[in-house]
Formats: sequence, structure tokens, C-alpha cells
Amino acid sequence: MARKKSKDKKRRLCIYLFKGTCSDFDDALKDASVLTSYSIKGFSGDVMALYVRSSQSFPPKWLNFFDGFLKKEIEENIFNSSSSAVFLVKHDGKIFAFTFGYGRSFLNLDLVEDNFGLKVALNSIDADKIRSVDIKNLDTVVRHSKVQTSQAGTVDNFGLNIDRDILNAVTGLSNDPALGKQVSGAMSLHVSISVKVDGLPEFSTLLLKKFAEKTYKESFPWVDHITDVKNAVLSEELDGLLVKAIHETNFEQLFLAIPEVVDWELVHGFKYKPSDDEVKEDIDIRDVLPSDEELKDKVSVGWLKRKSVLCVSSESEEPIYSWSLYKCINYEVKRNGKDSATYLLNAGKWFKIDTEYVKSVSDDIENIPEYSNFQFPKHEGEPEGDYNKKVYDANKQRCFLMDMKLIHYGGGQNKVEFCDLFIDKKDFVHVKRFRGSAYLSHLFFQGHNSAYLLLTDLGFLKEVNKKLPREWKFSEIKQIRSSNYEIVFAVISKVKKGVKDIFPFFSKVSLLQIFRQLKAYGYKVSIAKIGVKSS
Repeated sequence: MARKKSKDKKRRLCIYLFKGTCSDFDDALKDASVLTSYSIKGFSGDVMALYVRSSQSFPPKWLNFFDGFLKKEIEENIFNSSSSAVFLVKHDGKIFAFTFGYGRSFLNLDLVEDNFGLKVALNSIDADKIRSVDIKNLDTVVRHSKVQTSQAGTVDNFGLNIDRDILNAVTGLSNDPALGKQVSGAMSLHVSISVKVDGLPEFSTLLLKKFAEKTYKESFPWVDHITDVKNAVLSEELDGLLVKAIHETNFEQLFLAIPEVVDWELVHGFKYKPSDDEVKEDIDIRDVLPSDEELKDKVSVGWLKRKSVLCVSSESEEPIYSWSLYKCINYEVKRNGKDSATYLLNAGKWFKIDTEYVKSVSDDIENIPEYSNFQFPKHEGEPEGDYNKKVYDANKQRCFLMDMKLIHYGGGQNKVEFCDLFIDKKDFVHVKRFRGSAYLSHLFFQGHNSAYLLLTDLGFLKEVNKKLPREWKFSEIKQIRSSNYEIVFAVISKVKKGVKDIFPFFSKVSLLQIFRQLKAYGYKVSIAKIGVKSS
């Protein structure tokens, strides 16, 4: 006996919200002319409409694998077919899209609210009943990951780094029965609820209310700190501001940096095309731009993306790494009069940084002391290893050179550099040339790992002692007293600004994270800038 269908059958809905600038259904759709529209009883066509693309039949992709091998043709109807639709609802001055099948492909996504689903979900789930998160991590490289747990729990269960992780999507148990038992949100919102077509306007009112709420800030206050710009129209506007700054040769907030960590032992320098005779020691926007007369005519976003930065081998002078110039640009800008946020171009991607978060990070950076126990000589263009040896040779009574004295530890290929310069038997100095956010983040984590192992693992302490002469060895038998020691991050930079102003924003975030951890371990922590001698 067939089971009687429930009147309250739940529907799985995928919902998008359009921005206020999207005023009619034609704007919301990429191309309404290729879709068939159907009006809804009791509603005008500009309030509700269903748009459908007719079903198309096609053979499955695997079928051609058997071409020429079958004794007889397959007679059964094995053709696949797909049909998709989008239902548009205009309510309270806003347009909602409910998509079915591949209906998302019909939408003009540039006019969609980027974080509609995420905000509604965060405002509608219990903070201790999260099932999965989708995050983008901004450490030395951008990493995407989806993490889910065996049972619902808090954000802490997912190992999020709230200073550097962007929350793209979340799934959790709902605290509002009107949204069903579970909600998922990113750009779109996914719910499973009992609702009829004529009930969607009322449901849309609830969604607008949830989207406008700020209750998520109580449990997830860090969500708005950093968001990636998904909107192509906004990205184009920001690219326009970048090009304008280059045309005006305004490089106060613009510099070049390689977008990934490389093995500098293999690097001789940089070129901008294979035929260049001169190999540059570092990359600088001024070295690659055309003449002032040609600047405005030649430089566009397309030109920046086509122009190459080549990293040349120290052995063969052949390119071993290559990036587009656009991907090497770091640029900070505000949209005057449009919003208060700061936008950053980093590794070829635009990010929106909350104004209060920028201020908070900058204020916290001011609390990091500058190193004053030792006066570093100016860098004269030599490799970092040669610079460290120069400092040691001139200050042997106060310094011991630990650069490249790698400690093999923990089995396998694990190698840890204790520090570059050990000063006055109490300061662990890590020296690196400024080469952008990715490399500085790597430096900070190197300093953290060494300090952590020295404090927590006697085996590592013993291995460090083996590298030190008798008068420099640690006297502690079981564990060092961390408060007796200082971790120093010394950055070589030709920028004329002070040490606290030379770090890009993401480097500041990384530094603050490491600073707090090292302070929690009991260490003193400071930063220093090593100037570059003018040529």
C-alpha cells in the first residue's frame, strides 16, 4: 500500500539575495532571453516568476570509451538529461533567487550579496552546534579546507585561527524552527523547510531580518575582520584604483614582493624578460614600468597580468620561478566616500579588511618593543649569510654565529635553525631581508618553532648546546627560564619608514600571533629594522 504523502513535505531550498542595486528580474539574470518564463497565479510577473531552461538529452561521457568494441549497439535509453530553473521573488524592495538544478548558472552573480547565506546561517545556529566549516587560511600561502566533526561542536573544535582564517561557509543546527533543523550558508543559504510557493514572500521577510541582524558578532566577532572580494565589479573598480596609482607613480602604499616562499640558496636574482642582461637583486615596481611618456598608454590590468617576473637560478641563470607582475603587487587602498574598509591586493587576490580591525592590529603592533640591546650595522647588498657573518666578525665578544647551523631533530628530514645570531648569551636574533608577507610569515614561525622547542624539549636543548662553544652553552640542565631570554625579529629593509610601518598588513597579523604565543611562553619579544646603505 502506497504511503500517503505528507502535507508538510520539506523542500530543500537554495537561496540567493541580490543587492539593492538590482531592481528588476532582467538585471538578476545573465540572459533572460534564453530562458522560458512562467507567471505565478495571483502574482504579477515582476513580483514572482519561474525561469526554466528546457531539458536537453545527451549521451553519458563514458559511452564513447566503448566505441568500436560493442558487438551490437546499446538499445536501452541511457541518455542523460538535465533541466534547471530559477524562481525569482521580489519582496520588500529586494530580489531573492531560489535555484533548482543548475539554476545558479542563470544568475548575474556580480549583483548577489556575497555573504548572505553565511550571515543568515551564523545568526541562526547555536554557537556550540556547528557541524562543518569551510575556511581559507592566509598563512604563507592561501589554503582552502573544509573541516567537519563527528558531532556538532563549537568553533574551537575546528582549529580555526581567527586572526588569519576567512570563514567561507558554515553548517550547523538551527535555533529557529522556521529555518528547519539545519542550515548551511556561504554566498547562498541552504535550508530544508515546509513551505509553499505563495508562502515564500513571508519567508523572505524572515530572511531579510536574519541577514540584517548582528547577533552573530557575539559568538563570531572575528568573521568580518577579513573577507575576500568575490564581486567582479568591485574587483574591477579596485584594479582601476591600482592602475591609477601606477599612472600617478604613487607608490606610498604599493610595493612588489614574491608571492610564495622560495629556496633563496638557489636564487641569483630577478629579470622581467628572459633577454634581459641585467639580473636585479630584488624586484621593484620602478624597474619594470615603461617610460613616463608611455606609462598611461601601456599600463593596464591586462598588461600587469601579462608582464612576468622571473626568478633566476644562481647556477645557470635560467628562470626557476615565474609569476605575473600583478601577482607580485601588494597594494593597500580605500574607496574614498564609498565605505570605510581597507582593501588589500595580495598574491593576486583582493581582500576587504574591516576598518576597526585594521586599527586594532596597528594599535597592538605599537605595543611590541623595538630591540635596543645591540646596534646592527647597515646592510650593503650582501647575501643574508654574509651579512650575519659580518656582524659576528665585528662583534665576537658579544655574538655567536648560528646561521645555517641546522639542528636535525625529530627524525626524518626535520631541520630547525636555532637563530641567526646569539647575542650576549640571551638574545636569539632572527635576521631576514624584507621580501613580502609570505616570507615574513615564514620567518616568524621559524622563530616561534625554535623558541618553543628550546623551552619544552630537553633533547632539542641538548642538540643546541652541541653547536655552541663551552662558554656559550646553556647552563640549564632540564629547562631554560624563558624570562631570561629575548626573541628578536630583525628585518633588513631599504624603506625609509620605521620598523613598525614597514610590515604589510598580513605580516602584522602573523607577527601579532607569534608575539602573543611567545609572550605566553614567558619570553621577551622585540623587533628591529636593519637599514640598507645607499649605493
